[in-house]
Amino acid sequence: MPKPLLDTLAPRGYVGAHMRRLLLLFALVLGGCPGRVTYPECKVDEDCAAHGQVCSSGFCKECRDDANCASHPDKPVCRDAICTARPQCASAKDCPAGQKCAQEKCVPECSEATAAQDCGAGKKCIGGRCTAEEACLTDADCGQGRACVDRVCRGETLAGKTDRLGDCRLRAVYFGFDDSNLTPDARKALDEDGQCLQRATFRRATLAGHCDERGTTEYNVALGMRRAQVVRRYLVGLGADAAKIKAISYGKERPADPGHGEAAWAKNRRVEIAVEQ
Repeated sequence: MPKPLLDTLAPRGYVGAHMRRLLLLFALVLGGCPGRVTYPECKVDEDCAAHGQVCSSGFCKECRDDANCASHPDKPVCRDAICTARPQCASAKDCPAGQKCAQEKCVPECSEATAAQDCGAGKKCIGGRCTAEEACLTDADCGQGRACVDRVCRGETLAGKTDRLGDCRLRAVYFGFDDSNLTPDARKALDEDGQCLQRATFRRATLAGHCDERGTTEYNVALGMRRAQVVRRYLVGLGADAAKIKAISYGKERPADPGHGEAAWAKNRRVEIAVEQ
């Protein structure tokens, strides 16, 4: 210890060797006390409180464990010292049927671009799900010359069929938006179609239900089928042979008018009748 400091603390000639050693130790302790840490360094949580953080491994962080994320209900999990959202899944079993777990989120189990990799041999991707190759939602899911009937690709289309039967023409019937009920005009047209079907000989009649472009593919396939089935029931009620009449649906895939307004939509909400003779 410098001599002037000792002279200040005690009268000259009074402090003994033992006292000098104690004063020297005291001065060393005072000189070695570290100063207050500065952000983002810390020793205790109070050092980080002004920033809304906690002390973790000597540094201020957003969280140390999940308890520190209680004030973030949308991000309740502490991961890498940051509050994050809870993962949707850890494996496919945590996801609904037809989905898989990817990067902790439930996503469709396949895409058309990666169907071979996602689904494997003998299957294809339809609507984000791996299905048998014969399954379908629309004609586009089937190969050329095949049609989607009752969600299965079949080797039948309207090719070779006609709306002409004997001396009459089978008329299409039309429906209101999102509706499968027969209007008075539709019933009148079907009364004439029914008479035509009873007068002439034919192998089979196909009733094809159609929809306008609004709504999902799946919904419109179902709606088109409801329309075709209500027409079938009406014709059978008029005396047509039920065994010869089949209802199918094309949904929104075969518009009669490609327009995008009400005039076009009204033409597309229909059931067409075609026969094989």
